[in-house]
Amino acid sequence: MNKRFSYLSVLTLVVFLLSSCASYHARQGNRLYRDLAYSQATKEYQKALGKKSIPQAQINLAESYRLMNDLSKAEEAYSKVVQLKEVEPIHRLRYAQLLMRSGKYEQAKNYFDQYLGSQPNDHAAQKQRQSCDSISSWKQDSARYTIEVSKLNTEGSSFSPVWYRDGVVFVSDRNSKSKTYQWTGRPFLDLYYSKKDQSGNYGTAMPVQGDVNGMYHEGPATFSSGNDTIYFTRNNYVKRKAVKSDQDVVILQLYEAFNKDTTFRGLSSLSFNSNDYSTGHPSLSADGQTMYFTSDMAGGEGGSDIYMIRKENGQWGKAQNLGKQINSPYNESFPMLWKDSLLYFSSEGHFGQGGLDVFYSSKNADGSWSMAQNMGYPFNSSYDDFGVAMNADGTAGLLSSNRNTQNTQLDKIYSFTINDLRFKLEGIAVEKQSQLPLPGVVVELTNRKTGEKEKVTTGEDGKFFFKLNPNTDYSVVGSKDSYFTNTEPVSTVGKVQSENMFVKLKLEMEQIVVNKPIVLENIYYDLDKYDIREDAAIGLNKLVRIMEDNPEISVELSSHTDSRADDKYNKTLSQKRAEAAVSYIVGKGVSSERITAKGYGETMLVNRCANKVACTEEEHQANRRTEFKVTRMSK
Repeated sequence: MNKRFSYLSVLTLVVFLLSSCASYHARQGNRLYRDLAYSQATKEYQKALGKKSIPQAQINLAESYRLMNDLSKAEEAYSKVVQLKEVEPIHRLRYAQLLMRSGKYEQAKNYFDQYLGSQPNDHAAQKQRQSCDSISSWKQDSARYTIEVSKLNTEGSSFSPVWYRDGVVFVSDRNSKSKTYQWTGRPFLDLYYSKKDQSGNYGTAMPVQGDVNGMYHEGPATFSSGNDTIYFTRNNYVKRKAVKSDQDVVILQLYEAFNKDTTFRGLSSLSFNSNDYSTGHPSLSADGQTMYFTSDMAGGEGGSDIYMIRKENGQWGKAQNLGKQINSPYNESFPMLWKDSLLYFSSEGHFGQGGLDVFYSSKNADGSWSMAQNMGYPFNSSYDDFGVAMNADGTAGLLSSNRNTQNTQLDKIYSFTINDLRFKLEGIAVEKQSQLPLPGVVVELTNRKTGEKEKVTTGEDGKFFFKLNPNTDYSVVGSKDSYFTNTEPVSTVGKVQSENMFVKLKLEMEQIVVNKPIVLENIYYDLDKYDIREDAAIGLNKLVRIMEDNPEISVELSSHTDSRADDKYNKTLSQKRAEAAVSYIVGKGVSSERITAKGYGETMLVNRCANKVACTEEEHQANRRTEFKVTRMSK
């Protein structure tokens, strides 16, 4: 008994010590968590949870990894959080978003549904749920961009490039001698410059010279058109001490400095900064009088929003929120104004693929902005995509992302090229009877959406080429003297660019020969009837189009029967059918002066099937036909 009692006492003591130890590490983790030292807090929470199950420690561990952008560990930790009885709706939303960012869209939909079951009015979450169903359609256009890793990168993070002089300035934590940022456990961020050589290769990146880089974070920047002023993001600190907001957070602010002898001096804070909220990620208009930036100031749509501010009489005015066309209840950031007409930015709240996606918006004539449009795949990924620099002609640039990396805490710079993915229409005009190439055909392409027209003339090979926009209907009209003008429809609607980049067309041109009969196919009538059937209207519409395309011709439309039935009856029936067809065509807008009706009955058989000759049904059918012939051509 004494031995058993002693054993139980030791066991109880061990459990008590383990519990006390777990509580100690959990408390340490909570302290570090409150201080935003997430990289250190995770170590303490792991120690605590290795000894005892503490729900709040598990929740804080998961949130720490999420805030550090360590997506795989955050996903693993949140998978345990959603199993806790203490789980809250926000935890299910966070887990769904993490699953989405790792490309697990089917699993993500399940947790979005659980979250929306308790929070049905969260429209931003509804958009994210709907986005999970759109992934396959986005990936259909995978040939639209060419994305490559830039040589600007090192082992650390590099992001938010901006053009400067003959190279690029970007943000990086590559300085291993810098102080450690306790949030991420990595060095603080600085601004670097890399110059391009004559071959277009970037040289070794060096810190931007002058007063710009300090002891804490320096972030995304922009330059005046003459490169004499830099506006950039940095932590708010005075005399080497960080200034915190009322919420005990070290905020971001916008600063400016001036270029003096290749270094930036005269550092000063912009007038619209505040100790109550962050401002950052500047982008400047061409004249330097308007700035777009990111802020989490009160009164926005939620999270961080994009704002615009104008300089009046040398002073910055009042910031204006860009509104719901741009901003959402979640975070919008990293604006980049291109040629004062397009705004590129990143968002978590619009329809996207996960994390931050890059969007663009066009400036309207009244100064407002169009609804944000996703840049699509593979410009965007399920990870964070942001910080765009676009070249002068809008065909290539640089992009920031944490995709394709084993460590999602590290951002990298990628180069991109926007490929010309207009479809190529490759056509040939041929003489209808011989099928030989026909030179001298004027081919006109008309965009049926915009009315825009293009013309080419075929050479000896009869070939012609056009470029077609996606999801657009066109008409192609071929014309040549003494030939019927021919119109053919062409459409790229529904075509997938990455699967088929060519549209082929044979434009058959038939020579106009006066009084030469031409059969109109598939003109059928019910027995003993002459009213126009629905299927016959299709064939007659072709003649309507020929008459519209060739206004210089007049025609005779003739109807023919087979030899079965009385000759007089057949003549009368064919005349009524011809008149019905002409009436239909005139009803479509063709002048009655350009078309006449003629019923020939059985007087112009095309084979041996005269009266009392035994023939097959197919032979009789050949005689039952509708024809037209050109009777006159006006100049």
